[in-house]
Amino acid sequence: MLSVLCGAAAAQVPPRPDEYFAGLYADHARTMNCVSGPAGSDFDLFAFAWVPLEAGLTYVTLRFEFPANVELTGRAPFNDLVIDVIVVDYDDGTVEWTMLFSECPSGWIELFRQRTGILDTSRSDILIVEDNSMMRDCAFVLNDIEVLGGFAVNDPDCAFVPVETDSWGAVKSLFRRYR
Repeated sequence: MLSVLCGAAAAQVPPRPDEYFAGLYADHARTMNCVSGPAGSDFDLFAFAWVPLEAGLTYVTLRFEFPANVELTGRAPFNDLVIDVIVVDYDDGTVEWTMLFSECPSGWIELFRQRTGILDTSRSDILIVEDNSMMRDCAFVLNDIEVLGGFAVNDPDCAFVPVETDSWGAVKSLFRRYR
């Protein structure tokens, strides 16, 4: 299977470190915010939050808008500090994930990594709906968030870098050589 990622520079330090931010990326380093590939390929979608260092995070609620040409596959591995997740589907097609934390992390926090499949080659966006997303700090103050850009799927403006995975046959052939 061929999965193609495209790189688009994303901010490593939020523009205002005393405010709350969330973003979607294709990598741990928060440098790629788009992917592209043929139908049947898949990618990891990472969600990150920035929480001011003195505030800490007790929970975050993110409302997502997933386009029709992507499919979430399997259960997302969440941050080790997440003790509960509440998922609510809405009539408008959006889905809200609330993640509750056992401690008060701050700075950049990887919230989850979700394996996601591309169903067709049409261009679309995975969005965090800013007006319906929020974070509660460790003083139990509810904070609005700013979304750091969108996440594009099959965007022709992405600089393509192919990434190939081995087929099952190629993996089996490695073991045949050493019998």
